[in-house]
Amino acid sequence: KKEGNAIPRNIIIAIIAVCVFAVIILAITTEITILEGILLIVGVYLTAYLSGMLTGQTGINPMEVFGILVLLGISAVMSPSLAAAFSIAGVVAVACGLTGDVMNDLKSGSMIGTRPRYQIIAEGIGGIIGAVVAAFALIVLHASMGFGTAELPAPQAAAVAAMAGGLDNPIAFAIGVAAGLLLFLLRVPSATFGLGVYLPTYISSAMAFGAVIMAIVKKAMKNKEKADNGAALISSGLLGGEGITGVIIAIFSMF
Repeated sequence: KKEGNAIPRNIIIAIIAVCVFAVIILAITTEITILEGILLIVGVYLTAYLSGMLTGQTGINPMEVFGILVLLGISAVMSPSLAAAFSIAGVVAVACGLTGDVMNDLKSGSMIGTRPRYQIIAEGIGGIIGAVVAAFALIVLHASMGFGTAELPAPQAAAVAAMAGGLDNPIAFAIGVAAGLLLFLLRVPSATFGLGVYLPTYISSAMAFGAVIMAIVKKAMKNKEKADNGAALISSGLLGGEGITGVIIAIFSMF
């Protein structure tokens, strides 16, 4: 490697110090043991890499799936409590989610010429504020609708909850892992396929319907770049609008 590509020693020391601090904090504030915390940090490192790669390749970040995988890996060699299991899955999911968001933001910043240094600072501030706001939103949604209900089915949370108690059918899981590896080697987006399998039909069918509409629009328009930009704006508005509206409805339903 060239000298310019090497990671400075002080950065490596800082990363190790942060990891050690994280393990200690997890051991103090949760039921995760020191050894489980070390395995968790290793799992976060590996899955964060995969999360960034999949986000770049497909635009989809299956962060809760990575949480389940790390949880299963730790459960294979340790016996975490139920609370520790949920904590492990939550830490991995949040880390992978933040990784995917940062990758998208850095790509967007690169396209418009923003300095990465300022973006990282903004990401740090946004991460802290976002954690507080997200916690408030979850409390409101749980109090007004509840998770796992018809109003808020929360399929991702249900998948994590199902795995926290152990695998009911290890053979089926092994088949899924093997199929995922095969599809990945064949350069087929296995993560997208997996999402379609376990998400409720009305969600996956809506995704497929949106993809069909987008394909028709792109074929009809001559300017493909303009079609992509317009689709990104419309989809962002749909996602943001639904999320904001849902939280507002949940707040009003509490009174």
